[in-house]
Amino acid sequence: MSNLPDLASLSISSNADYPHLDFPGKEQQKEAVIDILDKQGFIPETVIEEEVEWFYTNLGIDDQFFSKETNDTIANLVLSLYCSKVDSIVKSKLSPLSFSPVSSSSTNNTSALTITNKVVTENHAIYMDSNIPSRYDVEIDDKYLDNSTSTTSYRLQSFQKVSSGIKITFIYENDFPNNENKDQSIESISDSNLLNTISFQNKKLYQLILNKVGEREGPVIQALPSVANPDELRIVIGYKKHSAKHYYSSLCKLFSYYNVIPNKIFLESFANDMNIFSIYISKKDNNGVEGQNFEMIINQIVKECSLLYCIPTTYFDQVSQFSPQEAIYAHIGSIFINHFIDRIGKFDGESKLDLNSINNDLLEIIIALKKKLRTQSYSQTFIMETLVKHKDIVCKLFKNFALIHYISSNSVTASTGLQHTTLSYQRLETVEPFANEESFENTLLKVVPSDDSPDYLILKTLNIFNKSILKTNFFITRKVAISFRLIPNFILNNDEFPDVPYGIFFVVGSTFKGFHIRFRDIARGGIRIVCSKNEDVYETNSKMMIEENYNLASTQQKKNKDIPEGGSKGVILMNTGLLNTQDTFIAFQKYVDSIIDILIKDPLKEQYVDLLGVNEILFFGPDEGTATFVDWATTHARKRNCPWWKSFLTGKSQDLGGIPHDVYGMTSLGVRAFVESIYEKEDLLDSKVYKFQTGGPDGDLGSNEILLSSKNEVYVAIVDGSGVIVDPQGLDKNELASLAEKRVTCSHYDLAKLSTTGFFVSVDAIDFKLPNGEIVPNGTTFRNKFHTDVFKYVEKVDIFVPCGGRPSSINLSNLHCFIDPKTNKVRIPYIVEGANLFITQAAKIALEEHGCVLFKDATANKGGVTSSSMEVLASLALNDDDFVKIFVGNVNGTYDKYVKFVQQKIKANAEAEFHQLWDTHEKIGTPMATLSNTLSASINKLNDDLINSSELWSNDLKLRNYLLLECVIPKILVDIAGKDKILNNIPEAYLKAMLSAYLSSTFVYKYGIIDINMGHFLEFIGDLNRKSVSA
Repeated sequence: MSNLPDLASLSISSNADYPHLDFPGKEQQKEAVIDILDKQGFIPETVIEEEVEWFYTNLGIDDQFFSKETNDTIANLVLSLYCSKVDSIVKSKLSPLSFSPVSSSSTNNTSALTITNKVVTENHAIYMDSNIPSRYDVEIDDKYLDNSTSTTSYRLQSFQKVSSGIKITFIYENDFPNNENKDQSIESISDSNLLNTISFQNKKLYQLILNKVGEREGPVIQALPSVANPDELRIVIGYKKHSAKHYYSSLCKLFSYYNVIPNKIFLESFANDMNIFSIYISKKDNNGVEGQNFEMIINQIVKECSLLYCIPTTYFDQVSQFSPQEAIYAHIGSIFINHFIDRIGKFDGESKLDLNSINNDLLEIIIALKKKLRTQSYSQTFIMETLVKHKDIVCKLFKNFALIHYISSNSVTASTGLQHTTLSYQRLETVEPFANEESFENTLLKVVPSDDSPDYLILKTLNIFNKSILKTNFFITRKVAISFRLIPNFILNNDEFPDVPYGIFFVVGSTFKGFHIRFRDIARGGIRIVCSKNEDVYETNSKMMIEENYNLASTQQKKNKDIPEGGSKGVILMNTGLLNTQDTFIAFQKYVDSIIDILIKDPLKEQYVDLLGVNEILFFGPDEGTATFVDWATTHARKRNCPWWKSFLTGKSQDLGGIPHDVYGMTSLGVRAFVESIYEKEDLLDSKVYKFQTGGPDGDLGSNEILLSSKNEVYVAIVDGSGVIVDPQGLDKNELASLAEKRVTCSHYDLAKLSTTGFFVSVDAIDFKLPNGEIVPNGTTFRNKFHTDVFKYVEKVDIFVPCGGRPSSINLSNLHCFIDPKTNKVRIPYIVEGANLFITQAAKIALEEHGCVLFKDATANKGGVTSSSMEVLASLALNDDDFVKIFVGNVNGTYDKYVKFVQQKIKANAEAEFHQLWDTHEKIGTPMATLSNTLSASINKLNDDLINSSELWSNDLKLRNYLLLECVIPKILVDIAGKDKILNNIPEAYLKAMLSAYLSSTFVYKYGIIDINMGHFLEFIGDLNRKSVSA
């Protein structure tokens, strides 16, 4: 981490930084406290004065406390401490003759004391504890520091003298000044008491720290010597409020692990949602710490303060067998194992399934059974317990990991590259790593005799985790979460994942875990956030996470067939119960920033070991739960000097040159094209169509599906995050449109507009009575199962458009809910799958076999990716000046015209695919769900062949440039940049990808997928060549 200017000169000493308040009434207060205790009669009169004096002088409490507290409060604290001493004597069976309250403050006797007490009032609290780390530390985090709001936040002051053995912590509610002008100066955002009690230098230091925290994500951590007190050292930590849970208690445990006692801890909370810790440590009081060099220990603590910021608490630091770094490595490893075990083990390697020889029904059952066996055998808890049981092997594997990825510095060894000047290195030197794979296997078989045992597979998977890592930010000091770039073919087998992805990123933060999977080097896809209301839902989401991410990315690869970018997807799974936007936004920020850490070489951070050796670029987009976050990610990428910041995120606001999907209904336009094409083919344009939809008026796809719905559609039921709204007579279209325009859930529907058979069931409902007399025990369960129970409440559904919902909501196990047992025909004749993966592939085919006309997600839901790709093209095609002034500035309606062009392109692509699938299905009868995959595979295969060919690119420049300038790049952009400049502005790799994507998709849509041959392709190219000559 880079040094911060002028900080060291501003840290004078704890007494100077927080000057002792002159409290002239202190002696009179003492006398008043003595009088109160004397009247109470609980403390012997002969020792009252000594007990009071001990409280005032031996605990290191600042006079500011005495000036604030009432005499009664102080008397009660003295009495409480005295009673704790007496209780300790009784419990420890000490002889009363060996104990006197006067000498109880001496070093010899305080070890026998057990003191725990707290006083909590409306606006402040006092905690006393002789147990270090204090059992109250977590309570302080939960009740105050992590529970602060925009209107209520707290300061913390903690004092501990080695001689007393007691830690006293004070919590005060902040009193911020009125700051209507949003001034960011420290005078305008500080607690009024703080301003009156800190020095000018300390105020200046805090201002510098706050400025630094505002500039970047992650904590600012600095160890500073006290200028006026050579015995004292200060650790300053600045960070954004709510960005780290349980950070205070984790820091206290960290100091305890290294047997370091902080004499004073101050936490200052500011009105701009930032916190600063000032932790003062006396060298004299800690001169016996394991015989280690004091500065070396502090240096190690500073490094691990950063690590704990990312992941403050784990199962492994509770068992106290691991160092902080080892504990977090084991924690991350356990998550990796939980997701990937038995995907890469011996069983998978020796049982390759011939996927082509197994029908879809049987394949879905086999994979489902395999998932169930895996999750039942290897729970997260079982994995963590196994790693603790084999601590020595885990520590050896951590050393192997560190030897590869620990960043070198000025003082290194030739053999390892590790620093001699850190405790990390010294600790690692005592651990012998595995010399090679044979050494690991031999050790493993000695400890775990059977290579089929769970312990063997768990440790084997942890070793594979090490081998799969190409780069990580684990050892970078300033980070907000821990990220890894993994080698896909090390961790995914061909049984469940037949197509090996190009790259996988793995991210772990304090409140989430996340993955990012892409199928090509240049790939695009959204980032999805998944929340879990309770532990059972979390377990289900966690078990599905890798499959969901892989399938979403694979689907994206299929539906990206019309654009230059391949498919990718990111999934962030929040910890249980974290549902609000503040929590999800912080997780998204950490996910994005930590991935950027290992995409660029940031001169403001330490370098990382890059085993990949080539520059990577990821392109993100909006998805469930992240649509409102994309502007932040764009500006953040610019702030971190990412050269590709303009194209990093799509779906951003118009002010940043983006085309927001929700504002312009880009995804919905594609879905609607399929819905309306069905109506046209089936002659339903003038007929009443009863419609069911999952995904409500608050979402992008759901709201626009409502707003774009045709007059003949009658909504009978909608399911969204708030619950289920049903009306067999038809929901009020104007009311739905109003909700969609406001982007609010169905819970806001005016119930007076329901018919007598209509109803709304909230997810929070308990024992809700429906119009038919049925009692709904639990609203959430009712909502989650409604899509399979819809015909219990609605007689007829003609078309179902899933616009939201969890993957695999319809599968073979619940398929019967959609089949009429009397006719064996499907009860919903038309389905357009707007939501990704809502129906499993096997279920899609089965529905079609029972008579359903079904268009799957990769076919119907591709409008958004087309919009995103065109958004990127605009940012690449125009220089910064033209992009900002003409395109973003909407000169002569340029932006508006471009948006309309994109909308027309989305409709044209959708209609081209619809007609190709419809016509092919009618000719050969193959289910359209299968034909959709075939069509995508055909386009992508041809695309891959063309992009790797130099013939067209290098040898026929006239045709190449004609296609790019007249057929591929929109005329609007060419007119702004000019023909020569625009081809220079766009990177060559992207131009190649654009050209091959255009040729492959245009050819397949024109000639179909039944009989693709070279003759047709030559005709296709010949026709284009003739057009280029005559142009």
